[in-house]
Amino acid sequence: MTAWTRDPGPDGAANWLQFFLGPQPDHATESRVFDRADDVAATIAGTLAAQLPVAELFYVSSDMTELARHAATTLTDYRLHPEDLPAPVGMMVYAEPPVANPVDHHDGVSIVSWGPGRGGLWVHRWQRPSSDVARLGRVLAALPRDEAIRRGERAATRPEPHPDAPPTTEEGFDFLASGLLPNLRRAPAPPSFTPPHGYDWSGLTPMEYTDMEGWPGDITTGLDGDDLRMAEASLNLERTILATWLLMGQTIVRSEDLTAPRAARRRMSREAPDVDPGVRYIDLRRARTEPSDRSDTTTSTREYRHRWVVRGHWRNQWYASRNDHRPIWIEPHLAGPEDAPLLGGDRVNVLRR
Repeated sequence: MTAWTRDPGPDGAANWLQFFLGPQPDHATESRVFDRADDVAATIAGTLAAQLPVAELFYVSSDMTELARHAATTLTDYRLHPEDLPAPVGMMVYAEPPVANPVDHHDGVSIVSWGPGRGGLWVHRWQRPSSDVARLGRVLAALPRDEAIRRGERAATRPEPHPDAPPTTEEGFDFLASGLLPNLRRAPAPPSFTPPHGYDWSGLTPMEYTDMEGWPGDITTGLDGDDLRMAEASLNLERTILATWLLMGQTIVRSEDLTAPRAARRRMSREAPDVDPGVRYIDLRRARTEPSDRSDTTTSTREYRHRWVVRGHWRNQWYASRNDHRPIWIEPHLAGPEDAPLLGGDRVNVLRR
């Protein structure tokens, strides 16, 4: 990815973002980060070129991904603090996409990168395109720009294919080019749809640290259909990212420093010698049967005659050092006297990690 941000050619980040995003995306006027004087694509490309080489790399295991996905469902809006981040500049690679992609021709987002940006913090999302999209992109990138524009203009005058009569491969490509005519006209050369590293940049979420009612917020009002499903998926992903960061700062998480295999280190030394080959592996510790924050000094006058299962949940913990609360995750555990019967009869509760 670092080599991609430095590549001045057609498949480099600058041309890729210029083609797909352009200097003024449709929603630029609605953003608190960009205004009409900004070249949005160039700004994002430059920021990525500065962030990715110094990003600390994290790999989130399948178990940790599942916990973050589950914990995000009950996480309320939360004002992020700089100390909540596992690193000022970083990249998280999830073992699997934590949130399903409802309608787009991509897998779910499985890589998240972040770093300082205008307005506070910039969070970037990355996902793999489908094989069909990647194939059409390779065809488009191989065509001369004028030929691609001509085929797109030709297809724009045709009626859309009927669902019962799917278009041929060539017709399908022409219709794809017609939808990309504004992109083809503004970029010097069409890039392939998939950068050499295999992931598409799929979005930026600027996040503020101050004067913030909560992130993520309500972004689904007034939407329906595919727009609503995409907005809900984006909201779920943002909550999962935030839940992952919060969980990484707790004792239920195990962190192990690893390094890239020898062959990968050699390739990195050739393509981007300034990039650290280390990665921090984020996983869960072994399951507990008691809450992780239990204190032996806690006293209570209430007597219990049964044991019961306490489900995993968030609790707002006060931190005097920051004069604010921070959500902490309380693991599922058994509560009540050890020798008391378990409520629920013969049911057995098993937590597997």
